[in-house]
Amino acid sequence: MNDTDQARADLAFMKALVEEGGRSQMIGGSVFVAGGSLYGLQCLVHWTQTVGITHLSDTFMLFFVIGITAAFLLALGVVLWRHRKAVQHAVGTRALNAAFNAAGVGNLVLCAVFGLVAWQEKNMTIWLLYPVTISVAQGCAWFVAYMVNRRLWLGAVSLGWYATAVGLGLLIGTNRLADYVLLMALALLLLMAVPGGMMMRQAKRSL
Repeated sequence: MNDTDQARADLAFMKALVEEGGRSQMIGGSVFVAGGSLYGLQCLVHWTQTVGITHLSDTFMLFFVIGITAAFLLALGVVLWRHRKAVQHAVGTRALNAAFNAAGVGNLVLCAVFGLVAWQEKNMTIWLLYPVTISVAQGCAWFVAYMVNRRLWLGAVSLGWYATAVGLGLLIGTNRLADYVLLMALALLLLMAVPGGMMMRQAKRSL
């Protein structure tokens, strides 16, 4: 292979990385928008219940929570199906995908552990520690994204999640459950849904 052919091959490889990275960003951004918006809404509804703005029955809340998760899983399925080729072939952002996938799997495991222990011990405080761990995991994942891309807004999102973890921890045991739930709702909306929208916007520019 001569220098010209090598240069063309290098350009083709770089183009593939950019395009695949854009598709991966679109997938991740879409999932973050869906998850942040839906679970942020769920927390806001719980907050209105806590402060007495709404008075919804336990049965309604049970189906509401189930419906939120069902809606998220449906949105996740649609996103993965629409971008299935990118899922199979994208290589440009494997480090970021690994970080966020690890955080997601870790969240599921922690949910099961904290939920089981809280139920066995009949202790709500144990369950309230779960969102704290979610915030730390998200902070770690976004910090990896910052280290890879060196974009300040990614670092700001990471710091926001770490600050959320500290804030939630300080609110546990202070009889300020409403503030706790509201903080989690704002974190999901501002530190997950909004950054997800930014990722989708950047992905559209690169595709």
